Amino acid sequence: MGSWDLAIALDRAAPEPLYLQLVKAIEEGIRHGRFKPGDALPGTRALAGHLGVNRNTALAAYKELEAEGWIEATADRGTFIARKQPFVLETPTGMSAQDSASWKRATPRSEPFYQPGAPALESFQLIPDTPDLRLAPTDAIHRAYGRVLKLHPERLLQPGWDPRGMLDLRNSLGKMLRDMRGLSVEAGNLLLTRGLMSTLNLVSRVLFAPGDAVAVEDPGWFRVAEAFRASGARLFPVPVDAHGLNVEALESLLIQEPIRLLYLTASPQHPTQVTLVPARRRRLLELSKVHGFRILEGDSGLGFHREKNPSLPLAAEDSEGRVLYFSSFEQILAPGLQVGFLAGEAGLIKALAQQRQLVDWPGNLVQEATIEETLRDGEIIRHLRRIRIVTEARRETMVDRLLLHLHPAIAVKNPREGLSLWIRVAEDVPLEAWTERCLAHGVVFYPGALYDFHRQNLPFICLGFAAHDLDEQNEACTRMAIALKEARAQRG
Repeated sequence: MGSWDLAIALDRAAPEPLYLQLVKAIEEGIRHGRFKPGDALPGTRALAGHLGVNRNTALAAYKELEAEGWIEATADRGTFIARKQPFVLETPTGMSAQDSASWKRATPRSEPFYQPGAPALESFQLIPDTPDLRLAPTDAIHRAYGRVLKLHPERLLQPGWDPRGMLDLRNSLGKMLRDMRGLSVEAGNLLLTRGLMSTLNLVSRVLFAPGDAVAVEDPGWFRVAEAFRASGARLFPVPVDAHGLNVEALESLLIQEPIRLLYLTASPQHPTQVTLVPARRRRLLELSKVHGFRILEGDSGLGFHREKNPSLPLAAEDSEGRVLYFSSFEQILAPGLQVGFLAGEAGLIKALAQQRQLVDWPGNLVQEATIEETLRDGEIIRHLRRIRIVTEARRETMVDRLLLHLHPAIAVKNPREGLSLWIRVAEDVPLEAWTERCLAHGVVFYPGALYDFHRQNLPFICLGFAAHDLDEQNEACTRMAIALKEARAQRG
């Protein structure tokens, strides 16, 4: 077979990434007997040339097929259909089952836990709040991990494991939050988690019961709403305007519903990037005390705030223990290092820790110890100073590139902090078609409708900028401009 051109049809207009189309075509060919065990496959360079795609697309497809056990590759002989095929469950009558690649395909916006799909390697992931993994301090993390395992194994075998998490990390984290975010916290005010969903799971177990009323921002972070809805909360949207959460609207809601919890992002708000003004901050804390509801405050852009006169979290002004603050190290280090944290009143932290014993025993000690090592030796501080400079430059260049290629179809303000942009789209832009055409060109961002409480169309997109350098940003914006022309042509 290696001497023949491999005939595979790829649909470049489809939203599904080309490399996944190639994976599916070869996998189906194996299942249906077109490709036999032991058959040779063409090299990635030859296959890419024949199909007219980037070689990275062929590499990504082969890597996926090899990981799933469909093909075998050796450096000296080449790539072959595996002689021993992976076990595949037969589909029972009345049921359906997707192959593993289905988790990487796009899901409808109306479904919980929306995913835009996994584009090919040469694509541009302009996902909000995504850092550049190429800048991650991998050497420092590797050294810290080695020190933990070789020099301090006893730190991972703590008798009487504290469900609040490793004490040394909570001490270091407390100083970081006091210095950088203005919070008055000590180790006893902190609880470590495994990131966003772990945090929301614990909050759902302690701060409200199924059927209770929970208020969320609108527009707001849709992952939070999805998690609370799945926990049985009755959700109520509170509008966000140019001054942050509309506290007057919240007051009207409180007359009708006994709210148990309010979720917000105040400094700045996600996704709009506006900052909650001082008068509303004071009134919000008063309402929380009078009506007895707690406030859960997320700080998704931890570390990426202005060095001079930064917008501080609402928790920094809370003297009554009404605010429970949470964030994680994902943006500072890497999303794969799943260590988040909650900061709040000691009694509430104790109640949350008791629940953590039920759902997260014995914790995430290896990663906690690794992060504590990098904090203690100052590497995280040094790394954050380095990437802040890069991020601020990339924010400026992304705004410049967007306006260069897409004005007047879009309007964008530079928020000066955070890792994403909330971009208004002109009325004449067919937003849904444009989003789909961008995905087909390998540019991924989130449409504004995802952040609307009812998933109704909003004339906005939320776009991350931190993961790509200037040349990549320019190429991504060029593709977005091409996709816009195509979307308008489709509309006629």
